[in-house]
This record gives sequence, structure tokens and C-alpha cells, in this order.
Amino acid sequence: MKMPTIYQLNQIKHALIFTLISLFLIVLSGNIISFFFTKKININPEAYILKDGFPIFTSETDYIEFIKNYPFNPGVELTIYKASPGETLWSLRKKFNITIDTLISANPHLKGLDLSENKTIIIPSKNGALFTFDDYRDVGRMHSIMGGENEILGDYRPKIFRIISPDDIRLVFFENEKPLVVNNDIQKIYTYKMTFADPLDSGLYTSMYGDRVNPIYGENIEFHNGVDIAIRNGTPIKSVRSGLVFFAGWREGFGYTVIIQHEDGYGTFYAHCSKLFVKQGEWVNQGDKIAAVGSTGRSTGSHLHYTVIRHGKLLNPFKFLW
Repeated sequence: MKMPTIYQLNQIKHALIFTLISLFLIVLSGNIISFFFTKKININPEAYILKDGFPIFTSETDYIEFIKNYPFNPGVELTIYKASPGETLWSLRKKFNITIDTLISANPHLKGLDLSENKTIIIPSKNGALFTFDDYRDVGRMHSIMGGENEILGDYRPKIFRIISPDDIRLVFFENEKPLVVNNDIQKIYTYKMTFADPLDSGLYTSMYGDRVNPIYGENIEFHNGVDIAIRNGTPIKSVRSGLVFFAGWREGFGYTVIIQHEDGYGTFYAHCSKLFVKQGEWVNQGDKIAAVGSTGRSTGSHLHYTVIRHGKLLNPFKFLW
């Protein structure tokens, strides 16, 4: 086999150098064009606050515009949805098969869990936490705090030749995770949620806390001191928190009932049960089965009537339920 001459080797070397320089100029010119013609992330600095170093939007208008014009891949499909009269986060959870935690993470502008008519909500296509950041290194820090198990989705890493403003706010999606940074109003709700579990794994909310038409007598308006959750007869009811069984037996109007005393002056009330699995004076742990759903007492169907009190004062159970 004939060996190449020095001249031929030099020709090959020059060709390789020319090719590399050409590729470099193509990539550089493409990114320069992209830099000048791609939509920039222009955000009103008053539209968000920093909490623990992370930006949280407080303005609904600015946040929705940010989502509409976001030029990168956020890691999940995001739908902009207008709430209709009577809709709640719970009805959206059922409608879109998405968790309340996911809805909260994708809507940092919410001040509470109630929705008003025409409220604009962001609906992710799958469960997880939508995370806002302005320094890509925070993504790894947050991932470590979450345990580092679930996948990080989204275009958040700096890339060669891509010019990114250090002040750009970006999105990333942590699949199957819960939000760790929320606004102060939602944080109060999360405090309740971390303390109390749900009494049922599923069910349909059929009557809310507050004034309602009496379901037995029809026209009379009465104050409903809890929430009613309809579910099939015999479904296990669990203690939402550890505590002492204060009462377990028949109660006029409420049928078979369990009342549990918890720490910090809290008490929970579970009514219309078909069976009771605990007795007065027993200690129960959070998650223990205490009764079965029924329709005893004054009731129109199988459901759990659930009430929360603290120091004798009624509280809205939705503060403690997802």
C-alpha cells in the first residue's frame, strides 16, 4: 500500500481545519440569529417575589403571559384553562386526573384553594412539581432535597454558544414530586396538610361546609358543620391524626359516630358509619382504620360526614383535605 506524501497529509490537515472552522461559524451564526430573533423572557420585576432564593409569581396576568410566551421546553405540556362558575381545584383534579399538589405547583399566583369565576389556571399534562428558577444550579440543589429519584424534565441547562441572560426565569418539571417552595398563603394550608391525613382514599364531595338547604327536609336553610363525602358502603375510614378516642357509639341524627381528640386542641368527628372498629378510651395512630362508611342516622345515602374542631371552634375541613 502506497503511503501518502507529506503534501497530501498537509492537504488533509488543511481540509479538516477548514471543515471545523466552517462548522464553528455555522453554529455560532445560528445561535447569534437565534439570540436576536427568539422571543426574550421579559418579566415585570414586580410580578414575582423571591422566597428562599426562588422566584414565585404573585401576579396572575404576568404569570399567564410568561407561560404563553415561554420559548423553551418546560418539560411538560401546559394548558391554560379558564375556571367556570362552581368549579374548584377538587373538580379540576377529577376532570383532568391531576393531583392538587400538581395544580398548586403550576399556579403560584393562587392565594387559596377556592376558585373564582374566570380564574385562569395552568393545567400540567401529568403529575409532578413545576419549578421556577433563575439559576440552573438551583435545579440540582432542589433535586437533591427531593431525594434525587424522579426524573428532571425541561430545557434548563446552559448549552455551548447559547447566550442566556443570568436574569432569565426558567421552568423545569419534577415528575411525581410535590412543590417545596410555595407562597406564604399556600404554605399555611400545607402546614395543615402535613399534619392531617385524609379520612378516605377517594370519594365525591356532595355537601360543603357552610349554609345549605337541608337534604332531609328540603326548604330549610341550615349551617352544615362539616363536609359530606359520598362513597360505597363499608369503605374503611381512617384516623386523620393520632389521638384518643373520646366517643364511639350512636349519636342522635349522626348514627354511629367516632370522635377523636388530638394534640393542640384539635378534634375530628366521623359520622353516619355502618360499623365502628374502636372503643372509647382507645389510642389510635394516624391512618388506623376506625370505622366503615355507612348511612346510619339522618342520611340520604352512603357517605362520611367529617368535621374538624379546635378548642371547641368549628373549622372548615377543606383546610385539611386534598
